[in-house]
Amino acid sequence: MFYYHYRNLYPYYYRQQDSPFPPVDISFFQKSLVTYQTLLEHGQTIINHFVSSREKMTQLMDAAQASDDAEVDRLIRETGVPTVVETSYSPTGVTFTLRGDVGDAQCCTLTMYLRWGF
Repeated sequence: MFYYHYRNLYPYYYRQQDSPFPPVDISFFQKSLVTYQTLLEHGQTIINHFVSSREKMTQLMDAAQASDDAEVDRLIRETGVPTVVETSYSPTGVTFTLRGDVGDAQCCTLTMYLRWGF
């Protein structure tokens, strides 16, 4: 049930004391959110790396067009991002996928698709 406090319009969730469900444990979710923030920062670093240089954009597109996976990987490593970046590309765009772990469990994935042609 959602209830609105009379002083504001922001909803809050009211959980009845006799709920048949166990209390939630937010600890893993909280760690996932923190890890995802790091993935967002790494994604921003990748974007900034290519935005800052027409030459680097051209190199990435040329390597992808030639299906030169090793060169594409080298260009991504050149960004300095410590997260492993999975890259796939097509004639119309490139997809960067970054995955985060909490302990031994994968917790989150950031996928960025950038279109570079029609």
